[in-house]
Order: sequence, then structure tokens, then C-alpha cells
Amino acid sequence: MYQYNNGFINSEVSKIVLKSIIENKKINYKKLGILHVKSKILKLVSSYNKKKKLSKNLNYKYEIFWEIVKQKYKKKINIVKRSQKKKEKKFNVIYSDFANVMGHLPSLLTLLIYDDQIKKLIQYEDFFKKLQKSGDFDNISSYQKVSFINRILRGKISIITPLCPDYEHVYVGLGLYKYTFNKLNSGLGLIGKRLIRIINDIHKVLKDFNISFEHLAYYGDFEAYSKEICKRVGSPEKEFINKLEQSSKLMKKSIKEINFAGLLVNELSSKKKWNSLCKKNEKIIKAKVNSDNNFKIILLDILSSRMDLYKSWYPHLNKKNYIDLLIKQGAEYTSMGDLFSEKIKNPVVFGLDHPKMGIFYNINANIPVLYGKPKYV
Repeated sequence: MYQYNNGFINSEVSKIVLKSIIENKKINYKKLGILHVKSKILKLVSSYNKKKKLSKNLNYKYEIFWEIVKQKYKKKINIVKRSQKKKEKKFNVIYSDFANVMGHLPSLLTLLIYDDQIKKLIQYEDFFKKLQKSGDFDNISSYQKVSFINRILRGKISIITPLCPDYEHVYVGLGLYKYTFNKLNSGLGLIGKRLIRIINDIHKVLKDFNISFEHLAYYGDFEAYSKEICKRVGSPEKEFINKLEQSSKLMKKSIKEINFAGLLVNELSSKKKWNSLCKKNEKIIKAKVNSDNNFKIILLDILSSRMDLYKSWYPHLNKKNYIDLLIKQGAEYTSMGDLFSEKIKNPVVFGLDHPKMGIFYNINANIPVLYGKPKYV
């Protein structure tokens, strides 16, 4: 179930729907892309009509809807009369408290039909503030927050951190690193080192909020299946795998707080099954690119953000080749999401490689994905 946005409803659609309710007009749920919340909106229509019968002398257009919001959240909404002469009968509704919780100012329709999810966000507001700071996480969307909360409510969560092989890298300044890909070492790797620095702080926040969890780390042994990568770093597949096994042992030794550190495909699948899964997901992503222009725009944006990395990794390719490379790597992330969803109970991904790649985990699955801010170019 792929999500383009945070799972809520934008202001334009909100205005169309609310106007239709006020004017008692039919709503084209399919055209507006809100067929999945039709039942909630029908309940809202019923509530609105009941209140309308009891309401007299309304002061402003959406007054009944805002009264419903007040009842749902038991929260005061400030109504301020505009001072402009030409707008003396107009009012401003101040509800910035919701923006502080959600990370953006939600539409009125979002507040009206997503109250269960938003109440959860309000309840866990302090948790996410501290979690985001502890791991230097990138912005956590409202959709991911709700998804994460739902996992917490199920019971013990399995935090998964995928790790890149220990490719040679150099420090370029301002807290950023650059991969040279000249060789493969058997240390923790750039992502592994970062995990060591922040894992205690992340775990402390989870413990402080009485969240039961385990933490699993997997090195991407599937990268050893690429003859081109093996040639570039000067390590044949068998040697590549051996070095990753050494990295895993070092990770276990270095972080007592980690529950498991190993190789992803070796632990959760097999080379044959992995390659088959990636080919299938590559076709799915290509079909989505060809049929969905919004997804294509997102893909090109991801490519732009990773171009410097790709040029360091594969300097001889052209733009078309780079797009194909991104789709291939995206299929690997999608395949990881499939395996995590199938093999691991109650998974949550804490990624530290590249935030924009997180979108691929949920092409087929539905896993909360939180990402640390990018630290390499």
C-alpha cells in the first residue's frame, strides 16, 4: 500500500467536500480520491445535519464543523473576528496547536474524520519529539507517526536497521562523508558507526516511555551478488560475504544493546529467492513509473538527490542508466520491506542510509519507516 502523502486530506479537497455537505450536494468520492473514507464522511454528514436543525444565527461559514471539532477533541478553538472593514463579518479560526502536533496545519476535514489518529498523535507528541532528537531523525510525517503508534499498541516492536557494507569512505566536512567505493573493508561501515553513536539515546527514549522492543541489524549481503560491485571494490562474492560476516561479528561485539546482527539474505531468505523477489519488484516499480506520473516525479527527485553518490559508484553511466540503477536499488528496498513484513513480527524500520529511499519499503508492505538525517553525499 503505497502512500504519496501523510495519509490525510489536503485543504482543496476539504473545501470541496465541506461545501458539498453545506449545500446538500453529492460528493464524487472516487474523483476526489477519498473513496477509502466515504463511510466516515457519511457519518459527518449525518452529524452536520442534526446540528444544523438545532443551530440558529450562525456567525461564520464552517461554524457547525468547528463545533464538532471542539466536541471531538475537548479542545478550545479560538475564533477571531477580522479587523478589515470589508471583511467585518469574516472570522479567522486559530488552531495552531494541531500544527505543532502534526508538523503541518491540517485541513478541517482531516480534523473531522481522522480524530482517532490525531488523538494518538497528541498523546505521543512528547515521545516523538524526544525520539526525533535522540536519533537525529529526519522529519517524521504524521502518517509514519500514526503507523508507528499502531505498532506500539500491538505490543513488542522489532526495530530493524539495515546496514551498508563497509565501503571505503572519506570525510568531506560539515558532518558529511563521501563513499569512494575503492575497496571493501570488514569494519562496522559508515552506517554501523553511526548506529553505535546513537543507539543508546534511542533505546533510552523507548525505555522511558515503557515501549517494549528488540533491535535487529542486517548487513546488505545482496550487494555481493553484483559482479560489477565486486569488481569495483576488488572482492569476489565469497570474500565479500566473509568480510560482511566479520562486520556482523564486530557489530555484535561493539553494541551490547543490539539483539541481533547478521546478513540480511542469509538470515531471512536465500540468494535464489532474493534475486527472484527483486526481479518481480523491479517490474512492479517500472509499471508504476509508466502508469503513475506522481510516482515518476518522486522517482526523478530521488535520482537527483542521489546523483553525486551514483557518479562516485558508477561514473561511466548515462542518465537513462542511472534511472535503471535507481529502480533496481528501489526493488531491493521493496524486497527488504517484503521480507521484514513476512519474516519479522511487528517490524519498524530505523534507517540511517538515505531518507528518500525509505519510500520503497512500502510499495507492497505497510511498515513504519523512520530515517536519520542524511550524513553522506
